[in-house]
Amino acid sequence: MRLIGVLGGMFDPIHAGHIRAAQAALDAGAERVLLCPCQMPAHRGQAIAPAMDRLQLCELTSRAHTGMEACDADLRGGLCYTVDTVDILQARYPDARICWIIGADKLPSLNKWYGAERLFAACEFWVCPRPGYDAHLPVPDARLRVLDMPPIAASSADVVQRLHAYDDAAGMISHEEARYIAENGLYQPDYKTLLKARGMPEKRLLHTLGVRQTAVVLAGLYGARMQAAGVAAMLHDIAKPLSLPEMQKKAQEYGLRLPKDIYADENLLHGPLAAAIAEHELGVTDAEILSAIACHTTGKPDMTVLEQVIYLADAIEPTRRDYPGLAQIRALAQTNLSAAVLLSMRRTREYVLSQGHAFCPQTELAMQSLAAKEETK
Repeated sequence: MRLIGVLGGMFDPIHAGHIRAAQAALDAGAERVLLCPCQMPAHRGQAIAPAMDRLQLCELTSRAHTGMEACDADLRGGLCYTVDTVDILQARYPDARICWIIGADKLPSLNKWYGAERLFAACEFWVCPRPGYDAHLPVPDARLRVLDMPPIAASSADVVQRLHAYDDAAGMISHEEARYIAENGLYQPDYKTLLKARGMPEKRLLHTLGVRQTAVVLAGLYGARMQAAGVAAMLHDIAKPLSLPEMQKKAQEYGLRLPKDIYADENLLHGPLAAAIAEHELGVTDAEILSAIACHTTGKPDMTVLEQVIYLADAIEPTRRDYPGLAQIRALAQTNLSAAVLLSMRRTREYVLSQGHAFCPQTELAMQSLAAKEETK
């Protein structure tokens, strides 16, 4: 009879420890391992990320590992009990033996699980060693098998802690998983709702979401932090709903010292003011994120990769109305970030001068810096 391994849990999010456990089950003879995120477990509180996002993260992760696949058997209304999930899976795989994969930390309470007697009769339990727990602890009536693998110390809480710090948690989650998390704003404050509450119009919100999508892709392409790019993109226009007098008043309140040309133009002032709002009202303390927000309309000399990413994403995101050179800038963005930023600035200067306006001196300095960088390549 073929063996189907099942790894259940919150997967909030799925990480390298889960993958090691699944791989150990495959090495032990499982034909496949199903990754089953739980909708609402009976033994712990609600997940941070929505259930369908956690399922999608399992799907993205499983694509890179032969023999693993995401499974929705545990995503159902009400409390989720393992014995019910086993019944569902047994119906799906009537010719297979279900092997439920657990950590050794679950052994002491295993006989107290809901429907334990029926559960023990229905499936085996494959045990993953965990530091500080006896993986060989006997459980009456349960069929146990200890998997041959090093103890797993990683946890989803460790991953979430790194994500909260705008880190992509490399080595703990895959690049694809980190990108999905950043693109969808998982494990960060609900900035979309926040922006709506602060009066951001729907069209501007769609632009902001487009900037986030573009910024995360560019960050992943050029080695910047995708989580940081996602947060900076969501907050870059947070000051936009304010009128110029309102912006200027807030700028004074926060003690912003700005050149007169920036202070007098809402299209330039909203950047540094957005950074101040992010820091003082929303608690964002990451210096690079704040700087990327502040200079997303003007640029500055010696821009970091993240600063260039946010500047460029704002200019080329999918909902941006077509303008001369946009297609060329978008194409160049895929191969040369700084050259694309420089071209975008040059196109902006051409437009501003054609309208009879003065061009921002800070952007001129940024262009000189980028041009010098391109010459040295």
